[in-house]
Amino acid sequence: MPPSRTLSRLKSVDFYKKIPSDLTEATLTGAWISIVAAVLMALLLILELSSFLSTKTTTELVVDRSAANELLKVTFNISFPALSCEFATLDVSDALGTKRMNLTKTLRKAPIDINLDKTGAAYEDTHKVHPKYDDEDMWWDHLDLSQPINHDNFMKTLNRYPIVVVNFYAPWCHWCQRLEPAWEAATKAVHEKYPEETDGRIRFAKVDCTAEVDLCRSHFITGFPSLRVFRRAHDDIYIQGHHEHEAYTGDRTKEALETFADSLVPSAGQPHMRHGQLKAAPRTPGCNVAGFVLVKKVPGTLHFTARAEGHSFDHAWMNMTHVV
Repeated sequence: MPPSRTLSRLKSVDFYKKIPSDLTEATLTGAWISIVAAVLMALLLILELSSFLSTKTTTELVVDRSAANELLKVTFNISFPALSCEFATLDVSDALGTKRMNLTKTLRKAPIDINLDKTGAAYEDTHKVHPKYDDEDMWWDHLDLSQPINHDNFMKTLNRYPIVVVNFYAPWCHWCQRLEPAWEAATKAVHEKYPEETDGRIRFAKVDCTAEVDLCRSHFITGFPSLRVFRRAHDDIYIQGHHEHEAYTGDRTKEALETFADSLVPSAGQPHMRHGQLKAAPRTPGCNVAGFVLVKKVPGTLHFTARAEGHSFDHAWMNMTHVV
């Protein structure tokens, strides 16, 4: 059989026969269909490329496979750039009605600055003893109630006396109201015992933080009342190489305040002495809270809030911004 005839028969089984170009004809309908198809293809390409380049956050639920009677361990590491470690607390509650307030055993705090950088060593929190007060119905007669100092005379007052104990308070605060009679009586007694004309080594003063918001914030006052000790216009002290601020945390009775003032007077003009009821006040505005809690396997909540024994808080002032 001739080769040409064999090739001709082979072409007859072609499933993809080609139409000659002289038999094709361009139409307007075909042109529109081609344009629409090209636009759709370009759009799909752009969408796929955009999806490939963008980032997405997905949440995955992992079922706990531990025994039913075991507690669930929840770890956390949260930074609050505007919440002082002095007042940062953790509460836990769940759907069964269980409430645990101010957890401290598995909690560690570290002071941080506004940039979340640590400014001190982490420490374990402890339960604080509630300060004692004089009886609510006790009031001393013939008190010359001192006027609060303000931003105009604050530094003048601090520069005038070697030691100034300042009560940063808010009139609406219940604990400030409890402290007021004892504070005023102690102020009168201390000023009479150490008169300005012949002594003047110590003075008691107070600042109304509702009227002097910026002044109080500049000293990191977030809880009321806060009793700070200023020596020669500064509440900064250096103890064993550590930079601290002084804050009085003892009992809030007239007798306790007078005894505290007497203990401060010998240090006027002398190297600083550490009093047993002084502690470090926050020198930076933030706090890193890290640790863990063991909870039941039911819906619940971790509550990070500001709380301290003997203090009130204006939550309009509180900034609970945090970074997890």
